[in-house]
Amino acid sequence: MEPSSPNPISPLQAGLVSASSVLGLWMLLWWLGFAAPVHSTFDERFMLPVVEELAERWPEPSVWWDFEDTKGPAFFVPAAVLFDAGIGLGGLRLVNLLIAICSAGLVGMVVKKGWCSAALTGLLLAFLPYHTVLSHLFMSEPSFVLGSIILGVLATTGPKGEPGLWRPLAFGLGLAILLHHRAHAVVPAAAAALVALQRDGSPAWRYVLAGLVAGLLRLPLYVEWGGLVSPDYASRYGLGCSPEATVYLLGALAPLVWVGVPLGWSRNPRLIAWVGILAVMIALVAGPDLSSTDGGVRLDGTSPLRFQGLFATVLKELPVNTQAFAMPLMVAVGTMGLAGLYLRLPKPRLDEQDGFPQYGWYLLAFGCLLYVATRGAVYDRYLLCFAAGLPVLLVRHTPGWAVIAQGGLWMLLTLWAANQWLTPSV
Repeated sequence: MEPSSPNPISPLQAGLVSASSVLGLWMLLWWLGFAAPVHSTFDERFMLPVVEELAERWPEPSVWWDFEDTKGPAFFVPAAVLFDAGIGLGGLRLVNLLIAICSAGLVGMVVKKGWCSAALTGLLLAFLPYHTVLSHLFMSEPSFVLGSIILGVLATTGPKGEPGLWRPLAFGLGLAILLHHRAHAVVPAAAAALVALQRDGSPAWRYVLAGLVAGLLRLPLYVEWGGLVSPDYASRYGLGCSPEATVYLLGALAPLVWVGVPLGWSRNPRLIAWVGILAVMIALVAGPDLSSTDGGVRLDGTSPLRFQGLFATVLKELPVNTQAFAMPLMVAVGTMGLAGLYLRLPKPRLDEQDGFPQYGWYLLAFGCLLYVATRGAVYDRYLLCFAAGLPVLLVRHTPGWAVIAQGGLWMLLTLWAANQWLTPSV
């Protein structure tokens, strides 16, 4: 997309414009009557009891490891400290809103274009499926998105070929915190390190070393828990071989990247066609069973379904024969769209301005591939944690019609989600 202004504004101005656009959008939603429900919803009903328990025990050292959940102490302990200070569920939700606004400010600073492009980038981030709703609730996704953006900014936007010392140190510290937030942080770590190596060459070894050290710092928690998650959740989440989980996420990815199909077709139609054929074949061989459970048991004795989210919900509403056709089709669209967006990226080189758009692409691709090596529940909203770089990629490297078309669909999904999960008061 071409710059909206002949005189690009400063990164600080761009960040303020981007953050303000998101704040304005959410104030508009509030004016229309949409706000977080009084009662807990989504995973809040599971996480709030953990926060309350840790708040009662704070500042005992055991709060850093002695609790049961899939997320780590870097998420729960700060929440417990705030809760102990008198901030209730509403306060924790407000913190998430502020975190999401900060995320918009950062991606606005990365765009480095005019006023309109900065505002558009912030709105695209807010319109990412699930982002607006989860930012209004006490959920871990908004803070993970912010952490992913910070890692990308540190490793891919500094002086070219000169990482220095402080950026890799900050990268390692940020990654160590994010790994103790959610184990999924291996994805932004790998994506950032790869782009840094492509962009900066051999000096980027500092980021790789910082990432390895950060990974080692997660080992004590791994040993304490006996796995990636706490013992009560070990039967539901862990390492394994699950190609069907990646197939499902590639299908769920279709609404996020569908515009990459025509964009990629205009560059290399043969490649996009073969990618689509391969995706259909993989979906037919390793398609997910939407009726399968995640291996856990609720308090009422029922077992949660393994694949949950908008994609699974829509597919299960279709007739069985139609499902067999719709699943491979959506997997093909998601995979072709991802490939098409890659074709829009400039080739990595040392004289490139920065590598954040490449980081955004690898972040999403690696995020889907991660689930080949995991087992347990798979939710559509997992993709939100890996889509943080998409707004910058779209605004920087796709034409205006593609940004509007892709953002328009995200806007419709956001409004639908707000109607489903945020309380309309009018």
